[in-house]
Amino acid sequence: MKYIAKRRGRASEHARTELGSRYKSSINEVNRKANFPLLYTRAMRIGLFSDTYTPEINGVVNSVLMLKEGLRDRGHEVFVFAPGNPDAPAERDVFRAHAMSLPVLQERRLALPWSVSLWNTVRSLDLDIVHTHTEFGVGAFGFRARRQLDVPQVHTYHTVWEEYTHYLTQGRYLDRQARWIVADQTRRTLRNVDHVIVPSVKTLDLLDGYGVANPISVIPTGVDTARFSPATDKDAPRLAKLRAHYGIDQFTRTLLMIGRIAPEKSVVELFKMTLPFLREHADTCLLVVGDGPSLGELIALCASSDVSSQIKFTGEVPWEVVPDYYRISDVLIGNSGTETQGLTFIEAIASGTLIVSRYNSCFDGIFVDNENASLFSRSEDYLSELEEALDPAVRAERVKAGLATARELSKPQFVRRVEAVYQAVR
Repeated sequence: MKYIAKRRGRASEHARTELGSRYKSSINEVNRKANFPLLYTRAMRIGLFSDTYTPEINGVVNSVLMLKEGLRDRGHEVFVFAPGNPDAPAERDVFRAHAMSLPVLQERRLALPWSVSLWNTVRSLDLDIVHTHTEFGVGAFGFRARRQLDVPQVHTYHTVWEEYTHYLTQGRYLDRQARWIVADQTRRTLRNVDHVIVPSVKTLDLLDGYGVANPISVIPTGVDTARFSPATDKDAPRLAKLRAHYGIDQFTRTLLMIGRIAPEKSVVELFKMTLPFLREHADTCLLVVGDGPSLGELIALCASSDVSSQIKFTGEVPWEVVPDYYRISDVLIGNSGTETQGLTFIEAIASGTLIVSRYNSCFDGIFVDNENASLFSRSEDYLSELEEALDPAVRAERVKAGLATARELSKPQFVRRVEAVYQAVR
């Protein structure tokens, strides 16, 4: 799937329509229609600037890691700038800025990247490309570095910030004004960026609505199929031990919720929707992997339910073992309307885990209902979709289709598409 580019200036209505129809078709159709060349480039020195990085676990971290590793494999020199973290090991060519925990999102760290030594470091690297992945902290440092170094800048717009304004406004009357401020600041922040990358047409539409006129390319974040892959016989002892740790035997069907446990993911609603299924199926359990502000509410709901023995909470788990949680699960369930790329769902299908999720427009061009996924639009359809997905024959067919989709979204494909953007702006 070669990426789809919007040239400088607002795209015409015809081009937008063509783009939408192209991306909503199957992945193979996109491969045939897309015509932006994947060019080979000379070795470059690339700076990746992000306000989230290991040991944190999220989609932005995965994207930065894949780029760092994949670009190095292709002969480029890659340098990462990220917030400091007391749990982070020292890494080659990873430069950490002083940081502190955020009062609102305590699992995230706010970088203060204005030290003289950090500026001297970035100046000494002779970068060819600045690639920012966030708009604040280290991201803002990258924006400033680009201006001072006078080199091309690529920016990936990962996070739909208007979906997080409720943390400040608590959903009150100021929320509308807060969303307007987000749109205005996004447009102002991106106006001098040479090229913007978005993970889905959904995000492209959002930025068009904000009035962002930069060249934009839709490049879905890839998945490292070497890490996220179906279980093998070699994995069996390790996976059996993991199941035993949570009291899950080999005959128990496992539903998985994984990622940030937060209001914007609609996890409480999903949890409540799943309880009736657990009551009807004593041979099924729910595995909740992750942490976040809604975790306490889920634990309380579990404690007051009559199926608490079928629900397992892991808390946040190390990044290295995340693939095994997909492997021990039969179905990944989801309910979020705020996803911009659905990376956890891509990881799931690469691991041989079927997905049952509320439809999200970021799935367009990747997931097709009743082919490689089970998607629902109405809450009342969730239980029947889940029941059907757990049928062995249905699950086997959709898992097979999902693995084919994951191959089209592999790490090498993703890296080559981003590399082509770098070539285009130089």
